Amino acid sequence: MFSKLACRFGRRFVTPCSQRLSISEDVHSKTDPWETLAKSYKKSSLQHKHSEKINESNKKINLLEENRLCELHVAMIGDAHIKGKTLSTDVKGVSQPPLNTELIAKHFCTVSVSQVCDIMNSDLQSCTPEMLSEIEAYLDEVEKLDPHSTEWDMMTSFLPHPDEDRGIRYNFLKPKSTSFEDYIEHSETLQKLVMIGVDLSAVQEFPFIGNYIIRLDFERDIIPKLLYLKDLGVYDHNLGMVLTTNPFILEDPINKLQSVVGYLKSKKFTDEMIGKMVTRHSMFLIMEVGQVDSKLGMFQKMFGLKGDQMREVFSIHPILISHNRKKIQDVHFLFHKIWGFDHNQLQAMFLKCPLAFAEEPQTLQTRLENLYDMEVSMETIAENPGVLLGDHHQVRRRHAFLKEIGRAHYNPEKAGYVSLESLAKRTAEKWCWKIGVPKEHYVTFLKTE
Repeated sequence: MFSKLACRFGRRFVTPCSQRLSISEDVHSKTDPWETLAKSYKKSSLQHKHSEKINESNKKINLLEENRLCELHVAMIGDAHIKGKTLSTDVKGVSQPPLNTELIAKHFCTVSVSQVCDIMNSDLQSCTPEMLSEIEAYLDEVEKLDPHSTEWDMMTSFLPHPDEDRGIRYNFLKPKSTSFEDYIEHSETLQKLVMIGVDLSAVQEFPFIGNYIIRLDFERDIIPKLLYLKDLGVYDHNLGMVLTTNPFILEDPINKLQSVVGYLKSKKFTDEMIGKMVTRHSMFLIMEVGQVDSKLGMFQKMFGLKGDQMREVFSIHPILISHNRKKIQDVHFLFHKIWGFDHNQLQAMFLKCPLAFAEEPQTLQTRLENLYDMEVSMETIAENPGVLLGDHHQVRRRHAFLKEIGRAHYNPEKAGYVSLESLAKRTAEKWCWKIGVPKEHYVTFLKTE
């Protein structure tokens, strides 16, 4: 550790502690302390002269090594011309100790020595996992050496040493990881994404996008996308949420996003509508224009929507544009063919509660069977489609409680009317307050059920 610290402060020659000038601490010594001081000073002077001679001899050795490096460099240039390759003739680095080419060739199989030098002095964001693994293995060999040895100087001559921080192992990026945690300390891009509100723990769950994001430059690749989102009407405090829910925006070029926005404007979606759609669910931006057109046409034909109705629904629920087409068709088949809802009822249900058509068909089947057991008519369900979004166990318990107190009817013309949709919405406390029943009564009923 002492030798590494000495190298860290730029000291190439360290005088051992036993040779330093010191005064004997033996207070019982019979010799004159001033005489001891004079002898030690004379001894240190001789050692200093001796060290100067050693330094001169080291300089001669270094000069010979530099000449060997120049000869090696010229030979490499000649070989490169023979093989038809180009090699830089810049020999500014000849003042450094020569490279241990044998050990470098042993560890670096996929990259050349010049590429290794460039990689070690870069931010490592452009490295492949194979390059990083070879660099890691090379540094392991460096750590095994004595920092005072000539071989250590040879092997570290091309490594970056900011502030003469020698003898310290550098923290390189892991070649493989399932989390941004291993990269965020080294990536300015990830740090700035966190600053604008991006949840990296959610982003890393998306397939394949993490490997792309860590190689982006924030100023060059991300800021133009953020400015475009602001132009669409996304507020600053929502930018992080938009990228968290749809990080693929960073992967697609701006002209592709512009093509989708241009299509929506051609369908008379206003700038305010588009801004709200992007903020709420921006997945439609990464779809092809043909896919967006096909999906909107499917909804318009399936439910007989007019232009204004379509714009109103999708500006509030843009998630339907990117939702699975097959599931929507299955839900429509379930309502129309199995449960017998007619076309007008389906249109009314879609306009009142579009998200009911984004539910899983099997889940809707269970909820419809529960409502059928509660003796709720199809007409009442069509007028209150929001009940299909609630947990069927909660709906069943609240219906049983209303039946207990004699209010299990959902006709607004009768006294004590309770909305059917309220069975699926609100917390227990708010629901009891809404129907005018103490919460304690409802809790007591649940215990005895």
